[in-house]
Amino acid sequence: MKATAILAIVMFALLIAAVSALAWQSHKREQAEKSLTGTREELKQTGDVLAEVRALRRDVNQVDAGLKALNQQRTATGEHRRENIKTALAGDPCAVGPVRTAVADSLYQRAEEVAAADYSGALTRKPDGKN
Repeated sequence: MKATAILAIVMFALLIAAVSALAWQSHKREQAEKSLTGTREELKQTGDVLAEVRALRRDVNQVDAGLKALNQQRTATGEHRRENIKTALAGDPCAVGPVRTAVADSLYQRAEEVAAADYSGALTRKPDGKN
């Protein structure tokens, strides 16, 4: 009888240990599933962010390509304009010859006068006192 009672106590202890282990494993599995769900959500969000970054990169590439095309067009237009000016001035002896010193000095003097002039009265509509 003693042996049966000891065996029953041992079996009961093993049953409690087995149920505890099963409960512990269920708890751990639930935690792992929650973690997996959270990780999948983060991965989805990361994928969404990457898709948005890729779309922005495509937009930037399109804008960059447009700017390059405009720059090439501007360069071609400038070259065409320079060729037209060069062709138009080729037969003009005044454009080809050197500028006289008196004319050049007069132009420099006028540029200095304009740079030093005070236009504050004209821009604010103050009377200049000459009328």
